[in-house]
Amino acid sequence: MAEGLNPAQQAAVDHGDGPLCVLAGAGSGKTRVLVHRIERLVESGTWPQEILAVTFSNKAAGEMRERLRQVCGPAAQMMWIGTFHATCARLLRIHHVRAGLSRDFSIFDDDDQMRLVNGLLKEQGLADAVTPRTILSLIDRAKNRGADPAALGPGRTYAHDLVAQVYPLYRAALAREDAVDFNDLLLKVLELADDPEAGPELARRFRHVLVDEFQDTNLVQYRLVRHMASRTGNLTVVGDDDQAIYGWRGAEPRNLLDFELDFPDAVVVKLEQNYRSTSVILGAANGVISRNLDRHAKRLWTEQDGGEPILWEEAPDDRSEADFVGRAMRGLTNEEGRTWGDLAVLYRTHSQSRVLEEAMRAHRIPYRIVGGVSFFQRREIKDIRAYLRLVLNTSADSCFERVVNVPARGIGDTTIERVRAHARLADISLLDAARSCSHGAVAALKPSARKKLAAFVDIIDGLREVQAAGASVSELIIQAVERSGYRERLAIEDTPDSRDRLGNLGELVSMAADFDDDAQKAVPDDAASRSRGDLAGPVEGGGGTLAAFEERISLASALDEQDGRGTAVTLMTIHAAKGLEFPVVFVCGMEDGLFPSLRPRDNEDEHKSLEEERRLAYVAFTRAKQRLILTSARVRRQWAEVKMNRPSRFLDDIPSEHLAVRAPAAPPRPPAGSLVRAPRPARPARDELDQRVDYDDVPVIHIGGDAGSGGGGHFPAGSAVRHDAFGTGRVLESRGSGRDLKLLIDFPTVGLKTVLARFVQPLC
Repeated sequence: MAEGLNPAQQAAVDHGDGPLCVLAGAGSGKTRVLVHRIERLVESGTWPQEILAVTFSNKAAGEMRERLRQVCGPAAQMMWIGTFHATCARLLRIHHVRAGLSRDFSIFDDDDQMRLVNGLLKEQGLADAVTPRTILSLIDRAKNRGADPAALGPGRTYAHDLVAQVYPLYRAALAREDAVDFNDLLLKVLELADDPEAGPELARRFRHVLVDEFQDTNLVQYRLVRHMASRTGNLTVVGDDDQAIYGWRGAEPRNLLDFELDFPDAVVVKLEQNYRSTSVILGAANGVISRNLDRHAKRLWTEQDGGEPILWEEAPDDRSEADFVGRAMRGLTNEEGRTWGDLAVLYRTHSQSRVLEEAMRAHRIPYRIVGGVSFFQRREIKDIRAYLRLVLNTSADSCFERVVNVPARGIGDTTIERVRAHARLADISLLDAARSCSHGAVAALKPSARKKLAAFVDIIDGLREVQAAGASVSELIIQAVERSGYRERLAIEDTPDSRDRLGNLGELVSMAADFDDDAQKAVPDDAASRSRGDLAGPVEGGGGTLAAFEERISLASALDEQDGRGTAVTLMTIHAAKGLEFPVVFVCGMEDGLFPSLRPRDNEDEHKSLEEERRLAYVAFTRAKQRLILTSARVRRQWAEVKMNRPSRFLDDIPSEHLAVRAPAAPPRPPAGSLVRAPRPARPARDELDQRVDYDDVPVIHIGGDAGSGGGGHFPAGSAVRHDAFGTGRVLESRGSGRDLKLLIDFPTVGLKTVLARFVQPLC
């Protein structure tokens, strides 16, 4: 037995060939098992370059690679370790010809996709009919299932009809720019699996395939790994069906639940010993998750007996709830010596963070919110990236549009429109059209406009010459910042904002310098791999090329940038907290209707939705190592509504001996002008919870609106409506009739919402 491994972990590590399913409960040491299993495979004669380990974040991939370096030495550098998207990006650069791409293809991130679809909707006269976010959401859902987004309609819903119209244009635009979106990275490799030449090679490339967080894979990802392991059958999957919380983004928990059906000879190992939390916290987590029916039977246990009881605080309203959190944090730091970095606040939805932030500021508590604007999504970073992508691909029209007048150089909208018209007429890229226009191809352009276009073209040409001369990525970025005039413009402004932006660009250069250093240290693959055209170095890099650096940025996520807790309290959604741990965790909003949300997605039944909500609670509770504090609000204001809430049904599932319940506070004073029929009954004693009063008939109080103003009239797909809280939107579909008529509406401000028809007014 390896040092520090328990018997179940050792069994997983020692498994030889054939399929293996490791059911790893929260905090059960699955990363340690994966690392030692890979170490054992190398010791048993597997070549490092024949090992593929897939993770779900770049941060997890980096941590695994570092731990493998410690146990396997330089061999770790030759292994394929990365996310699905990074792995597929590397494979596409190897097989780019058969995939219909150049080796230096671009990857469109969320912002790039949004700008592209927004432009297409404007061109088609559909900008007022639907938001880009809705179109992209439907495209993403289809691609996660491996379906053609254009084939989902026509006639299914108004939104699907629009997708069928826009998606072919979207696909053509990506092809023009030699670009793919995130989903295409996977789908194009899946297409290669059917290629008579590339398909067999993909199946031969790896002797062992290992997949972490397998419960979070979608159907496309499952088909990919099955093909990769089809020749040897050596597929190791590690996951926890109790932590399957990403169904809303296409994850298919049945990939893990049905693994033994697809691989009847699979060996199943359960990791149930928890090394993170106290037995009290695990008792609460087990109590909630055990109510789910569609799961593998397992129960977390720990050698850490006892622990502080779980505190449940029921506050009068959401502001009081947030104030309690702030006061409790002050107490924990003053009386128990906790640091701010020990504390985390988890919530079901982003909207809950506002009052919590106010409380943090009121109590002078330093905090950070995970999931804010990514460093790579900041304007100045996106601008310089656009210059770099034009250097890589002169057909990147979206990049041309972004930076042709950034920083401002006097190229106006009229000039750009004439360049566009010339590009369409000559069927050339915008950069080539600008070059042609600068030489007098369009008579309507004034000499001053031609001169400005020529200056911009010279910037791009000059940067391409710098790249061709062999400049490092960091030097190329410095040249882009200088030659574009970006540094000079920010220096002239000399404001706090401009100085911050200049500092961000400096950070980008530092990141590129680190990338250049890593590329020089990269260990090359073996001769056979080089002959196949493999990229040297780690899976997320392609040597020290600009294309490889741009790929690394494109595949980065906001969560990957979080480098530890530091000296601030962490605020985040429960979804964002998965994989993390904190000594003290607050879970706010423990109310029926909020957590669990009780709102089925799409055509999903209430039972299936509730099971995912229980898994979400299990994830939230098991983030805590030593203390777990739950809070709820009897009254919560959302938009123009004030709702009275009953405590979350999940509280019923926590063993009474583990839960400390404080006496409820006095009821809040109703807002002026509102109608409250009766004060909410007091919280029942713990032994009476199964006979709780049902508060579903407590009325929703609408502030500033007439609940009957909509009248339940006729709302055809595409019609414009107004909601008092959400503003104007477009109806996508309707369900039900009379007072129960529900409308699916696309609101530009908040996205898709399902509302009762009687709460909206038709617009002429």
